[in-house]
Amino acid sequence: DTEGDDPSPFDGEPLPDGGIGEWIWVEFPDAFCRDGSNAGIAVRYGLENKLMFFFEGGGACFNDACDFTAFNIPFVAPIDGIFSRSNDANPVRDWTMVYVPYCTGDIHAGDKDTELGGQLRYFHGYTNITRYLEILVPSFPVERVLLTGISAGGFGAALNSTQVADAYGEGVELTVVDDSGPPLSNKVIAPCLQAIFHEVWGLDNTILAACPECSPDDFATDLLAHVIDGYPALRYALFSNTGDQIIRTYMGAGWGNAMYDKCDGISTPVPIKAYSDDLDAIRAKYEEAISTFYYPSIGHTVLRVSYYVTAVGGTSVPQWLADVLDGQITHVGP
Repeated sequence: DTEGDDPSPFDGEPLPDGGIGEWIWVEFPDAFCRDGSNAGIAVRYGLENKLMFFFEGGGACFNDACDFTAFNIPFVAPIDGIFSRSNDANPVRDWTMVYVPYCTGDIHAGDKDTELGGQLRYFHGYTNITRYLEILVPSFPVERVLLTGISAGGFGAALNSTQVADAYGEGVELTVVDDSGPPLSNKVIAPCLQAIFHEVWGLDNTILAACPECSPDDFATDLLAHVIDGYPALRYALFSNTGDQIIRTYMGAGWGNAMYDKCDGISTPVPIKAYSDDLDAIRAKYEEAISTFYYPSIGHTVLRVSYYVTAVGGTSVPQWLADVLDGQITHVGP
């Protein structure tokens, strides 16, 4: 839980100084990308005593095919969507922002060296976040933290929510906004696929260590329950397209030959109805505890390119985010 005498247990070296609105790159010698090179973060100082922690998205590496997925993309300062400092509709435009690139291939959740395709892969996304927190927490005091990300970064934001909450402690208000990394049950993420994630990424060392009661074959669903029960002050919000083609395709690795829980067949996208039914189940179960924004589309992610142009029933995504940050529990879309 978040209780403790010291809300800031880390004592790492502070971040370097930077001007307001200027991105600075910080490489960490003890944080690693999938290829073993050093990982890092980019920081842009803002005007308010508030921090956005953004996890980038990308593919997932859990078999030999991950060689065809791009990782280690060079950092390019983001200026679109939720990163805009000039659009008044953006409720976090003046916040300090920490950008976590995606170079680990483990949805920011792993801590294991695994051989795939005859090469050793370094899956340390979760422990990288630990290293970053050791520097971020003491570098500057904040009153609020928004933990968010898109796609693999959305999964990562949710899966790292407990360690971020523990790092900042009770004195800091934490909101998690998961964009397109929904906590799907094993009705969608088949048990055989969850077993592969568990083994390849070393989830015993990370999220399952943080949540001992979480089932290895239903970890995302169980972790959400763990967070809601154990961290009542934490606010959680989920955005998803109701037929997200990208997530359904990745999770289709557990639907081989269009058969549920078959990981040795030809990967087939999860049926739209199975995916949307799971989203509905999440909303129904936690209607009074979390916020949701479901968009009727097969598209993927919203916080970057389509942030200002996505709306349902007159409510835009920036307005929904502002309501969530204000402490409202709100549900938008079908």
